[in-house]
Amino acid sequence: VLMDFDASYGRYALRYWLTNLAADDPTDSEVRDHIYAALQRAGIRLAFPEHNVHMTKESEKHEQAKQVRHTRERVEALRKVELFNAFHDDELLAIAERLKYAPFAKGDVITRQGAVAHWLYMLVDGEADVFLETQGQEKRKLSTLRPGSFFGEMGLMTGAPRTATVIATEDVECYQLDKASFQEVLLKRPELADEISNILVSRRYGLDSMQQNLDAETRAQEMAQQHQDILARIRGFFGLKAA
Repeated sequence: VLMDFDASYGRYALRYWLTNLAADDPTDSEVRDHIYAALQRAGIRLAFPEHNVHMTKESEKHEQAKQVRHTRERVEALRKVELFNAFHDDELLAIAERLKYAPFAKGDVITRQGAVAHWLYMLVDGEADVFLETQGQEKRKLSTLRPGSFFGEMGLMTGAPRTATVIATEDVECYQLDKASFQEVLLKRPELADEISNILVSRRYGLDSMQQNLDAETRAQEMAQQHQDILARIRGFFGLKAA
């Protein structure tokens, strides 16, 4: 609700309902955390009064140095993700420059099972739980994600709906990589799709306990078929020509 205008910015209020009036202070704090994280993910800065400030060259150098440092940190984060093992340094740099910072507050749903979203998340700080929801049954916890984990790769690479729900168990920091950022690299080097398909198949079979129990021959046959299916979906999703 818009309440008032002040010097160069607007003042807003959020209304919510409490079931326990004694918990007003901690609840108010949690609400602010969720709002602030959502604003950061959307790239919206909090409104402040505007002033004219004359920047010096030293400030410009400081900002440039900070940008270089942030890009370097993101490249190093990408190097830790198996999905990017076959990428060249210049390709990692191009992707790092387009990563989007995406923080979440404790309790936030980062991804929801069944949703369609063409990006993946790289978890760099904090923890999140992964749940499988089956109709008529209680949702089941599958695993806990920790820094260095990534998820949502099938949505990024094939457009497939989310296969699980991921909920932040504490305040977390992620980088978000979308389809457009990835497409530029794939169009220049479409053979990467084959390597990525292999990684996605291996990851899927490694996470599925039932598939782990298959005999070696059956497992190899199913993985080969899965590789061709996923490779075809990646090529179709990104508009790549078959080799």
